[in-house]
Amino acid sequence: MKTLLKAEEWESRKQKHQRKHRSYKIILWLMLAGVWIVIIWLMSTQSYQQQNIQPWLQRLTKQVHIGATLPDVHLFYNGHEYSLQQRPYAFVEFLFRKTAHLLVYAVLAVLIYGGLRYKRVSVVTCMTTALIMVVVIASMDEYIQQFSPNRTSSIGDVGLDLIGGCCGIAIYTGIRALMRRK
Repeated sequence: MKTLLKAEEWESRKQKHQRKHRSYKIILWLMLAGVWIVIIWLMSTQSYQQQNIQPWLQRLTKQVHIGATLPDVHLFYNGHEYSLQQRPYAFVEFLFRKTAHLLVYAVLAVLIYGGLRYKRVSVVTCMTTALIMVVVIASMDEYIQQFSPNRTSSIGDVGLDLIGGCCGIAIYTGIRALMRRK
């Protein structure tokens, strides 16, 4: 009887510790998401000139001495044409900016999703909440951008951000599934 009581007491303490540990992880994940949102909004308030990487690209290519002829690749986005052959620095910067949208919002979605998963919320609820938050934050980001010098806001970027959020959650859950198998 005494041994059984100690085993139950031990199990109770173990469960209490696990709950406490899980609540710290939830707080950590959601605090990281909050910091990430602040970083996104700080980037939104920067002017185009503050974020322009074209001068850096020009300095880099002078040091590297790229002598290849560029292919004639054209992209159309939000009423603008980006040509690799005619304006290579603007083209590369455009790709960099759009890739940044994908990555920044992939991280945001993973932070929100991961925090909610530690709370033992259903997978569907976690995904839905994370993606709704991505759309809300991305919409606010685009709204803020319209007040920054030489920046434009675009609903297309919100869609790109949502795609980034979906990809982030898919990659995160895929990695977690592989880790669990090992």
